[in-house]
Amino acid sequence: MQKQRNIENWVSLHGGENCVDYPNEYVSNSWKRSNTKNIDYERALPKELTQSELERTKKVFKRLMICSDWAINHLIENSPDDDLRVLLFSKDGVLLRIYGSPNGEDWLSQCGIKSGTKWSEESIGTNPFSLGMQNRRAVELLGSFNYSRFLVEGSYYFAPICVNENEIYGSIILAVPLERSDQYLLSVATTVARTIELDIFLFQCIDMFTSVDEESGSIFLRQNKGRNEVVLINDQVFKILGIKKPDTYHLTLEEIILPLPDNREFWNILNNKKCISDKTIPLSVSSGRVYVNMTTATYKQNKFHPDGITISFNSNGRINRMTAKHANNNARYTFNDIIGENELMLETIKRSKIAAQSDSNILIQGESGVGKDVFAQAIHNNSKRSHKPFVAINCAAFSKELIASELFGYESGAFTGAKREGSIGKFELANHGTLFLDEIGDMPMEVQSVLLRVLEEKNFRKVGGNNLIEVDVRIIAATNKNLKELIEQKLFREDLFYRLSIIRINIPPLKNRGGDVFLFAEYFIKKLCARMGKPDIRLSKGALEFLGKYSWPGNIRELQNLLEGIISTHEETLIGEKEIQNYLGDYFMETFPEERNAVSLPFDIYGMDEREKFEMALRKCRNNKTKAAEYLGLSRSTFYRRMQEFGMN
Repeated sequence: MQKQRNIENWVSLHGGENCVDYPNEYVSNSWKRSNTKNIDYERALPKELTQSELERTKKVFKRLMICSDWAINHLIENSPDDDLRVLLFSKDGVLLRIYGSPNGEDWLSQCGIKSGTKWSEESIGTNPFSLGMQNRRAVELLGSFNYSRFLVEGSYYFAPICVNENEIYGSIILAVPLERSDQYLLSVATTVARTIELDIFLFQCIDMFTSVDEESGSIFLRQNKGRNEVVLINDQVFKILGIKKPDTYHLTLEEIILPLPDNREFWNILNNKKCISDKTIPLSVSSGRVYVNMTTATYKQNKFHPDGITISFNSNGRINRMTAKHANNNARYTFNDIIGENELMLETIKRSKIAAQSDSNILIQGESGVGKDVFAQAIHNNSKRSHKPFVAINCAAFSKELIASELFGYESGAFTGAKREGSIGKFELANHGTLFLDEIGDMPMEVQSVLLRVLEEKNFRKVGGNNLIEVDVRIIAATNKNLKELIEQKLFREDLFYRLSIIRINIPPLKNRGGDVFLFAEYFIKKLCARMGKPDIRLSKGALEFLGKYSWPGNIRELQNLLEGIISTHEETLIGEKEIQNYLGDYFMETFPEERNAVSLPFDIYGMDEREKFEMALRKCRNNKTKAAEYLGLSRSTFYRRMQEFGMN
């Protein structure tokens, strides 16, 4: 029959030894419960966990164990009492670790107290852990106030570790031999527990904020006796490095990133606690070699708090977005910025707006200077990719040797002169956004074949690289060349043409856009005068007639440059035909169309407000609205719509 302890014969328990006082209400109630559980108080010991059970528990309470180390070790190192021991418990009563025991041989081990055991009132009766958890507060339990004999040689001071008001995360017990009892140890236990709570709260906040961005990984280290102990590491780190997360509760950085002589630059930064910002460095890990964007910072807090270093890694995706942002890889123009009232132009804008809603590739064709890049940006800004990068590359600006590396990037050492860290290509920068390939007709044939494969398979390899990079990019290509002729001349791949030109947009030249030339002239003059701080300038009758007759081989770009050149060197407020002819020289005589193609406007139309222009045109054409619309270079529908807006119907 199991022995039980009789609370009524308290003094005679254990032969009358180790009994210092009569128990309080909490202890008394616990004893009464313990007496009903048939516990053999002379032989009862906590349940021992198997090694696998203990490892699982330690992984669950990894943060508790690491955050407790700083506070408890500081206490042990500065305590004048060599017999002071600190017991760290999980919230469910597993003794995770004993601090202060030299090689595990001391008075605690002689009593039978060891880590890896689970304490409960059901198994060992009244004890400091179960009593403290039941009352959810700091308690002391001395000598024979403990129910089982293995605890009666000591005094125990329990303090809970809480992560919030309603949840106990773990606990500590300060233990000393019974003859060393001192009530102040209860205050010490409470202070240490509160310090651990602060550290846990700190790292919970850090973990929450560093886990928001899936492409940024963070590591918090404690550098202790030559070891880089990982306090916190989020899953993003392993994704960025391309390695499997180690299955261990007490991780060191050397288990993740290969030690010296590998990664010499990384370990030099870490061991010397250098603070760096957005530095790209190579890392050798178990999966191979990767490049990361790395930032470090030291952190140090007084008293029990941590002293270590933080490491932040950014993924290629995040670096790409930052690079795209700072490299002005964004679209500025929208359809509201496109000037034009010509019927042909309005139809082109309408088709482009519809095309923007599609995800199909687009080919924009038109003469040089008609604004193909403006249309490309407007299409991007009107699409579902508008909040993603818009990356442009002029295919005529690079040699055939360099354009592939510009499009796809390159790895370190891919060719002579390559950057040590490699380079990101335009495709990778434009991922999930739009890639604008200007002057596509000048792309070398060998690059065309690679581009075709990327468009078909939606992945590519960097120059000199082996890894496939997946991309989701919408292509807008533009050219002022006749691609059909280039195909016949074997200078452009026919299959690439059809892949790029799923949607085709042809922008009419300025000479075919009627009165739009005057809208552009008015817009550019106002803009240039404001920029140069000059008074408003007007065009003479002769100048207006000239603008209407000229064929504008350079299109809108030529008109803008012409007006900027004249205004920059002109002091008068009126620009005449002579100034324009002097600017163009003899060249303009070769570019005039037949007189019948000229767009004529009255002398005083420039500088009038819109309503005055319409009233004057109707007077000149004897109220013939069709002729008045032609006179102004507008479509009939636009003319009627404007009249309605002006209340002239």
